[in-house]
Amino acid sequence: MVKINLAIFLALNGEAESAISFYQSVFDGELLFKISNQEFKEKLNPSIILEKGTESFISHSIVQIGEVQLQIADNPIYKSMVFSKGNEVSFSVLTDSTSSAKEFYSRAVENNKTKVIQEPIENEFATFYAVIQDPYGILIQISHEKEMNPTKKGG
Repeated sequence: MVKINLAIFLALNGEAESAISFYQSVFDGELLFKISNQEFKEKLNPSIILEKGTESFISHSIVQIGEVQLQIADNPIYKSMVFSKGNEVSFSVLTDSTSSAKEFYSRAVENNKTKVIQEPIENEFATFYAVIQDPYGILIQISHEKEMNPTKKGG
């Protein structure tokens, strides 16, 4: 059986830092990982171009609340995303292998009502990363991460 974890992902357009504090204090959340856009550029991708004023934005963070990971970032989920109430929440499906991620992606796009937002790619964090919008309008990020342990990410 494939091991899969489901995380809630919030894209908050400049409010990630306060959201992290809020969820930590309200739900006794434990911050496992946090990296700013500037740190991401310095540690993982020096060629990335940051928009002026977004250097301190949170590129990615993980807050553990009970058995659930809450992933919070300031950046849009995909490049052309325009923030509007309701689209800042997505599912983040984390698989135990690249082949599992590919299989879930293939199954999802078999439905002709599924919209591909981000074709599968390899990026700084994942061997496989794709974003789809399911037939019900929900954004789903599907990935197999290079480092599954949140405390070891971004190093």
